[in-house]
Amino acid sequence: MKKYLICLMTTLLMILACSGISASAAGLQLFDEGNYLSTDDFVTAAEHLQEAADNVNMNVVVILGKDARSEITIESMADSTYDRLYGNKTDGICLYIDLSGVTHPYDYISTSGMAQFYYTNSSESNRVEQIHYAIDKYLYPVGREDVPGALQAFADQLENYYEIGIPDRYWIYDDVYHEYYHIENGEIITTSYKPYLNTGNLIFGGILGLILGLIVSAIVKASIKAKYKFIYELSPTNYLNKKTVRYTEQSDRFIRERTTKTHVSSSSGSRSSGGHHSSGGHSHGGHGGGGHHR
Repeated sequence: MKKYLICLMTTLLMILACSGISASAAGLQLFDEGNYLSTDDFVTAAEHLQEAADNVNMNVVVILGKDARSEITIESMADSTYDRLYGNKTDGICLYIDLSGVTHPYDYISTSGMAQFYYTNSSESNRVEQIHYAIDKYLYPVGREDVPGALQAFADQLENYYEIGIPDRYWIYDDVYHEYYHIENGEIITTSYKPYLNTGNLIFGGILGLILGLIVSAIVKASIKAKYKFIYELSPTNYLNKKTVRYTEQSDRFIRERTTKTHVSSSSGSRSSGGHHSSGGHSHGGHGGGGHHR
């Protein structure tokens, strides 16, 4: 019975591949708009992608685009196709490969839910860009792309970064919902403020402020002490006869004191206590990711 079901699934995948529509399984959607894959290649790619989807426990969508589309259209298509299939903010990733034959094709990766934390797009950790680079070598030159090789590389990269894990203290800001996301105990936490406050700088600023306060206090205390000492102690000239003393040189000396105030700023930037860094990714309407021109 099990072998029969496997054969039936394979047959269905072959039929759908030949029709150029799509092949779907639990957590996987593969759209071949221009029949770029042979029947065997289609089935093999679907198997590899399904295995990767199972291993990372996320939905995977791949679109092999036939028509020439603008960057905005491609990005919107990747986001909306994923949401239509699996829902907004679910865990998954969508890869759009531009096979239209234009001079500088635009490929795009859309991430959702937990995928945004494993396939990062911050300046400090841009794994989305690295995935594009890994796929690129199979997509040159334009018109002679090794699509099966690119899909295998994509599946490998999904598993690779999943095994590496989420970068320490990684957070995401969504500029549509105006929310921050970070991970606590394996769950996505949503806040209205930036997580991972820079406690290292706060502690340093507090210590520095304390030291400056002690220095200023010592200066003020010494000044007051000197002032009262000047008032109550007699001058040596009181013991001299002004008629018999002759001055050959006279000068006035002034001690100037300057007190400066230094503003020590603390922010929730990249450095935090313990020498670890927090890194911020960006999201738009529940989707992270990034595009790449070949």
